[in-house]
Amino acid sequence: MKSWIDDLYRLKETLREGWRRIDIKDPESVTDHSYAVALIAWRLARENGLDERRVLLMALFHDFHEARLGDIPSPEKRIKGMEAVLKAERETEAAQWAGDEDILELLEELRMQESEEARLVGAVDGFEMLLQARRYIEQGYPAAEEFMTSVMASPVAKHPSIAKLLREL
Repeated sequence: MKSWIDDLYRLKETLREGWRRIDIKDPESVTDHSYAVALIAWRLARENGLDERRVLLMALFHDFHEARLGDIPSPEKRIKGMEAVLKAERETEAAQWAGDEDILELLEELRMQESEEARLVGAVDGFEMLLQARRYIEQGYPAAEEFMTSVMASPVAKHPSIAKLLREL
């Protein structure tokens, strides 16, 4: 029990690295991001008749491995090699959730995008970054525009629930 609680508190101190790289003062933490993803995904799951519990758990735990690995931005993941990063994530999750097969299965389902619930959480993960980028732009950080542009050009923007929200924005 102590190990995952330690990881939880480490996550509260782990800042989102992409925002730090563009010199945002006091950027959000991984837990800030995960909480927002969880609430948005839960609400959309509810509106679309998906399994709210599974969505909520996937969203809450989707970046939990970052407590030990740190927040590795996508460009750095490509440099390190996606397979190596995925291997490290799986090994870290296995250590964090040893004996909790339910969480490990949900995380793998999310990683493989095997269900509507997983695809929703994956899309909301990117959408939340877009929303945060928009807030940073409004706060005077124009470099955050690159994050909005990358999300808009990705499959995230094509997910039906996200496309609907983008039209409303």
